[in-house]
Amino acid sequence: MYYIGVDIGGTFTDCVLVDEAGGQERSKALSDKADPPAGVFAALDVIARRKGIGLSSMLARTSRFSHGTTIGTNAVLERRGARVGLVTTAGHRDSLAMMRGHGRVAGLPVEQVFSVHETRLPSPLIIDGAIAEIDERVDSDGEIVCALDEDAAMVQILELVETYALDSVTVVLLWSFANPDHERRLRNRLTAEMPGVYVSVSHEVSPRLGEYERTVATVMNGYIGPASSMYLSDLRGRLSDSGLSGGMYVMQSNGGVAVPERAAISALGMIDSGPTGGLTATEHLARVYGHHNVVATDMGGTSFDIGLVIDGRAQLAEENTIDQYTYRLPHLDVRTIACGGGTLASIDDVTESLRVGPQSAGSEPGPACYGNGGTLPTVTDADVVLGLLRAEAFLGGRMPLDVAAARSAVGELAVRLGLPIEDTAAGIIEINNMRAAAAIRQQTLERGRDPRDFALYAYGGAGPVHAFGFAAEIGTADVVIPQGDGASTMSAYGIGSGDLKAYAELERRLAAPFDLHTLTAAVDEVAEAARTALASSKAAGETPLVQVSALMRFGEQLMHSLEIPIVQPITEATPERVLADFSAEYAHRYGAGAAGFFQAAEVFAFRAHAWIPSQIPSPQRGHEVVGAPAPESFTQVEVYWPGIREWFTTDVFRLDALQCGDQILGPALIESAHTSIAVPPGGRARLGRHRELHLRLDDSSRTDATSQVGASPQNNGKATR
Repeated sequence: MYYIGVDIGGTFTDCVLVDEAGGQERSKALSDKADPPAGVFAALDVIARRKGIGLSSMLARTSRFSHGTTIGTNAVLERRGARVGLVTTAGHRDSLAMMRGHGRVAGLPVEQVFSVHETRLPSPLIIDGAIAEIDERVDSDGEIVCALDEDAAMVQILELVETYALDSVTVVLLWSFANPDHERRLRNRLTAEMPGVYVSVSHEVSPRLGEYERTVATVMNGYIGPASSMYLSDLRGRLSDSGLSGGMYVMQSNGGVAVPERAAISALGMIDSGPTGGLTATEHLARVYGHHNVVATDMGGTSFDIGLVIDGRAQLAEENTIDQYTYRLPHLDVRTIACGGGTLASIDDVTESLRVGPQSAGSEPGPACYGNGGTLPTVTDADVVLGLLRAEAFLGGRMPLDVAAARSAVGELAVRLGLPIEDTAAGIIEINNMRAAAAIRQQTLERGRDPRDFALYAYGGAGPVHAFGFAAEIGTADVVIPQGDGASTMSAYGIGSGDLKAYAELERRLAAPFDLHTLTAAVDEVAEAARTALASSKAAGETPLVQVSALMRFGEQLMHSLEIPIVQPITEATPERVLADFSAEYAHRYGAGAAGFFQAAEVFAFRAHAWIPSQIPSPQRGHEVVGAPAPESFTQVEVYWPGIREWFTTDVFRLDALQCGDQILGPALIESAHTSIAVPPGGRARLGRHRELHLRLDDSSRTDATSQVGASPQNNGKATR
């Protein structure tokens, strides 16, 4: 049987097939924006042909097909979503338009935050004027203050739908998460009387305190829901017609997968599912490779994504922002900065110093070396100038690069800076690496962790080329290029390996010392809600695992909350243990004396995570060859290594020619079909049992590199077994 994961990106659709033995086949096909499933089938067809079987035969043997899509993200960013109307409590029609105080700059890069001319309010998600105010009211304790008149409310909503030709209605009533009765009754009437209208209610989408964030989540869910539902239905039908016998699942931003029916109801969970897939793959592979703490980095053409695995678990975030709209939904904490291969280099008009980013050349025209009409220098052009990317070997030789165009673009900057072209190119790479390292430090230090205590996983098309640089900046010694050539399809692998997962949240405020009965009741309630949500994913016959956490803070705080796992079963010692765990984690993250400023701790919400582990086989293990002759490089090139700023004769190896256990001493380049791995002078790479590459940048290697610079800039890389 096969397990298939597919990730639709802006340029490529990636596909990974895993067989029963853990063997993998990978493919890339151009994404089809007009017909996204066409790109999916193109990528599937490549693998089917490679395996020598028909597509229908391959799908018939597939037990699980998992899919991640950018359709929701694109609908928001390109404003191609549904015609949405809002139903809300009387007096609260402006909650979405008012936003929070920082709404004008929410989610923007720091370069724009302090520029009034570069900030704006986001474009509206709902149709202008399409708001109905309903006479009803529930208080913060869930008590009904003003009863809902269903018939009167339905008259208003039906008129709203007809007047504005709506195809989606969102219902956000005040304090509905404390008592969802009014929302539930309206939802039932709407689905019964208007079956062609998509209905989204806030207590199902985001049952959390925060009227604005809850409104954003529900409206955005309604905005992307119709298109997402139609797309999933279309893809499912086409896969079924093509022979798919197993289940189809959809990647969620929480790191798990859900059945299409569940994903269509909670369409918001599909936003950012691609980057989430990479972190999910890292979590899975870290267990295979034996790492507990990992910084996951995905460097592509335009962006640099960062996520953390701590104590074997991918870390969650409370809030997410897309196009300046902030909402609350449990999702993996993947942060993005403009720091990719297509990031532009320029000279600051005021300081006349070299800058890198945040602007990007994009896929069109792309870097100058692509030969598509681009003339501005990018990080990839700098790689070509330095020799880190061989022009004739890019993408396995399928896309030769234009060296003269790269040198021309970087050369213009060099003339203005009064520097040699190689030093200018090295400066571009070094600045880009420092920006990546700064983003990694920020994310690890926010959680009270030292980045030097983490292994660094580098994937994406550009990640393995630059990993040595930003790893050295943060001081980590252990770099892993996961799955070797599969590094460029990590998101697709993560989508294919994700657990069946559901989250439930419960707003319930408890002040310390916690009452055992009240704590137990809340834990049981939220755990049952998570099990019920997972049951809707048709996981019949399988018993889910459940983990409940308390969301905690000090009573005087509004920010800086911590998620504290509650060890089960609950005993009389549980309340004190939860409080002690919170105090220890708070001190670890913010310093031993930080808690002295506050008085009493409190729980303000509970979160339950229910999951059924994926049965996908682990990657195949190879056998280390002992005593075999060392691999030989097939060519040598001159590389001007950034950081050292010296020319080194550098051996070039083919990844597919290496065997498990092979070691390559830097300087060296290891090339595969979709990426290149740079091993700097003094570093060494080893091919692991699962064909992952371990790149070591320890102190002795760096010392050796320094001595080699002084001794001989013509230091050849070596390979050993």
